Amino acid sequence: MNIPHELIETLDIALGGYRKDNESFVISILYKDEEILQVINQNMAEETKSETGEFGLVLSVCFDIAQEKERYDRFTHSHFKFDSTLGLDSSESIASYLLPLCTNSEKSAKIICKLLAKIFQIKSTQPLDFEMHEVEDF
Repeated sequence: MNIPHELIETLDIALGGYRKDNESFVISILYKDEEILQVINQNMAEETKSETGEFGLVLSVCFDIAQEKERYDRFTHSHFKFDSTLGLDSSESIASYLLPLCTNSEKSAKIICKLLAKIFQIKSTQPLDFEMHEVEDF
């Protein structure tokens, strides 16, 4: 899968606009208008919060285990699971993982695209959209 320029731009905007004041934000990654992944400031999740409170990017991956069994199995048998932290909001029916990303937009975009191809089996970037939202009072 080619890395969409729009994803790199969106990550660059987040890194440039939210890093200085370590603000909370959400980047929604949509496939055919359905949100499938999120990128957040690492300090928005207790599991990935930095001891020093420094800014960082984390990819949030959630699965409805019953409805997304094949995707969930691909994820749990991949290196992505071992590089991730299980979310505190996980349950028997919902699995939530937080995958740390680097603060280089191109490298982070490459990781995201590899996950989209391997786990979600998305081969084309055409049906992908990226939306960024500021989160207040987190």
